[in-house]
Amino acid sequence: MEFRISDERHAIRHKLMSTYDIILRNAYLMARDQVVDIAIDDGVIAEIDDAVERTADREIQVGGDLVGPGFVDSHMHIDKSFAACGRRHPKGNDSAFDFREIMPREEEYFAEMTVDEITENALKDIEMAVAAGTTYIRTHVAVNHETFGLQNVEAVTRARDVAANLVDIQIVPAARHIPSEESKQILHDAIELASGSESPEPALVGGSDPAGANKDIERTLKAWFDVATKQDVGLDVHIQDGGTLGGYTLDRLHEYTEANGYEDRVTASHCYCLSHLPNHHLDRLIDQFTESDMNIVTCYQSTRPTMPVRKLLESNVTLAHGTDNDRDFVFPHGNADSLEGALIESNKLHGDRTFVEDYRWFDSNEGLDQLWEMITEQGARALGIEDRYGVSEGNPADLVVFDEPSPQWAIIAQATRRFVLKNGAVVAEDGELLPEYSVSE
Repeated sequence: MEFRISDERHAIRHKLMSTYDIILRNAYLMARDQVVDIAIDDGVIAEIDDAVERTADREIQVGGDLVGPGFVDSHMHIDKSFAACGRRHPKGNDSAFDFREIMPREEEYFAEMTVDEITENALKDIEMAVAAGTTYIRTHVAVNHETFGLQNVEAVTRARDVAANLVDIQIVPAARHIPSEESKQILHDAIELASGSESPEPALVGGSDPAGANKDIERTLKAWFDVATKQDVGLDVHIQDGGTLGGYTLDRLHEYTEANGYEDRVTASHCYCLSHLPNHHLDRLIDQFTESDMNIVTCYQSTRPTMPVRKLLESNVTLAHGTDNDRDFVFPHGNADSLEGALIESNKLHGDRTFVEDYRWFDSNEGLDQLWEMITEQGARALGIEDRYGVSEGNPADLVVFDEPSPQWAIIAQATRRFVLKNGAVVAEDGELLPEYSVSE
């Protein structure tokens, strides 16, 4: 008599005998506060155990050091990256200039750039971010119906698709003077262009300062939500006006969010006014943020030392972090490095003895842990990817292996990113992108 093992049993037996693609041995996971083995197969985390019994095609000895999820950079401007480069000293940086000069500098720069040149700079910026451990990016992209049109969105969309095996990118087209019909139309066109490729990441509506830039809070907010609701996309907008003016703008943004049923679909970036407001106004805004599930993003280059980061986080407001600009006409510095950003935030938020409660709190283990959360889990919530993010079985194997034992020491010592994995593939080692994964020329 002939006996046959069923196909199902044969598959199970084969799986039990087969090897994983990669195993990270003796990796410290902060969430579990223990050292484990992490097995990776077919691009996902297949098993986490004290000691994975099976072998792998490649085994990496972590030695008890930290393994974390890839960083989430919640606010970049990769279309502007490296605009200050190209000669011995940073271009356009001979003296200080005020914020009003940024727009004409932007228009002059992009009027002379081609789509190919913008794409190449964006790809260089992406490579720099990935080598530093970033696996998710949200980038704002300038559009302008009067001068350079949609070329930046075309370039960044192209860069996103070319680098799809390195990083997931969400694009936020941002039109100037949004109340005009021309700007509304180009924003519609930009969102369709950014959403028209194979990328699963949605585009969002962006813009800046209903009061300071557009001189009309109501028309600007209405225009943003008109475009967003028509396209059924979220919003991520710069709110940079300070004081009570910025606070009022956030009040109205909350009201528009609720009126349009856009809870959990709106992000306000920068929000400098939160550093200036009296407690009663700040407390009301925090209640509104939690009611409408509004996300807040701050960036190390522009975070005010009095930004109520601790209060926001302890009030369960989603507060994410971005590295903002990289070596362009806004800031000549920037390395697309979230870990560097966390260290700078720790120093900026250090406080002084006047603020006794928060004095040195961001130097403490708890404070450093909160900064780590901002560049990881908080960022995932802001980008709406929390259901597939983190070091858990079944999630994509987007991981970073550090040469330090904890998030605190990783920030303090600016840990080497020994290995960066995207979808289970090692794409960078020791802070350098592997040549076979290079996407720039």
